[in-house]
Amino acid sequence: MSTVELQNKLIRKILGIRNQDLLEYLFSIAGNEKGPPYQPTPFELRFIKESMKDYPVGKVISNEDVFTKTDQWLKE
Repeated sequence: MSTVELQNKLIRKILGIRNQDLLEYLFSIAGNEKGPPYQPTPFELRFIKESMKDYPVGKVISNEDVFTKTDQWLKE
C-alpha cells in the first residue's frame, strides 16, 4: 500500500470517529502546535517492547482483525 493510500484510509477512519476522548488521544500522539510530541508512558514502552518480541514468533493479530474489532468497539 502506498503512502497516499494509507493516508487516505487513515483519514476515512478518523472522519468516522465520534468519540471525543479518542480523537483527542489521536491528536496528542500525532503531535500538535501547542506542545511537544507525545511521549509514551513506561507502561506503553514496556508494552511495545513485549510486542516486538511477539512478532518474530508469529504471536500477532492481522490488521483486518484489529480493524474489525475496532469498528465493533466504536459502534458500542
